[in-house]
Amino acid sequence: MHQNRFYIPEAPATREIWIEGREAHHILHVKRAKPGSEIILFDGKGIEYLARVAEITDSKLKVSIEQSKDIDREPNINITIAFSIPKGKLVGFLIQKCVELGVKTLIPVHCERSVVNIRDRHDMKLERWNRIVVEASKQCKRNSITKVEKVIPLNALIKTASNYDLSLIASTELNARTLKSVLGEHPLIKKIICLVGPEGGFVRHEIEIAIEAGFIPVSIGDSTLRIETAAIAISSMFLYAYSG
Repeated sequence: MHQNRFYIPEAPATREIWIEGREAHHILHVKRAKPGSEIILFDGKGIEYLARVAEITDSKLKVSIEQSKDIDREPNINITIAFSIPKGKLVGFLIQKCVELGVKTLIPVHCERSVVNIRDRHDMKLERWNRIVVEASKQCKRNSITKVEKVIPLNALIKTASNYDLSLIASTELNARTLKSVLGEHPLIKKIICLVGPEGGFVRHEIEIAIEAGFIPVSIGDSTLRIETAAIAISSMFLYAYSG
């Protein structure tokens, strides 16, 4: 059960470690662990630890590491989703579901028609988004942590196309190919990125420079999807295409 899984940001250097902060509060005051309680820790780098509560204070606890396992629950494909930030709480929903699906990296992108501009509040937002990542990882039993990058301009993101085996841009234009057909032509790739635009879509110039850099325009259907729906649907399709 995910209720007894907790995140530690670094691998334990000794068999006994102290846990403080938000995770300590969760263990002590939400789950009400007692000395002798068994818990599972994960370090975000693939290792899971069986631990037992050894000592408790008001704000922290000492645990004894009894066993460690390298447990890989990651998909076969390294997925990056670059997205224009949706309004309100929808970005949290997008992050949560992409984490559950095993997306490796999330990159918020500022486009010409982006309706949300958080560049002045970036650090505060990034901290909150990373909390969502941790909570989602605890729930879905991932032992690796999705990386949420800093917000970058679309032009900067487009220049990274060569870092991936396949670079895609979600598009509703008539010349966009189906995602199914493009993935069918690339059965052996290991690293993929898809760029999802703002609610009003990309302007023509943005699509043109993306294509020039190597991005392939793809469509996943006739409907115009919301940002968070498109990001989740595309991630799911990647998993289906490259699973097993």
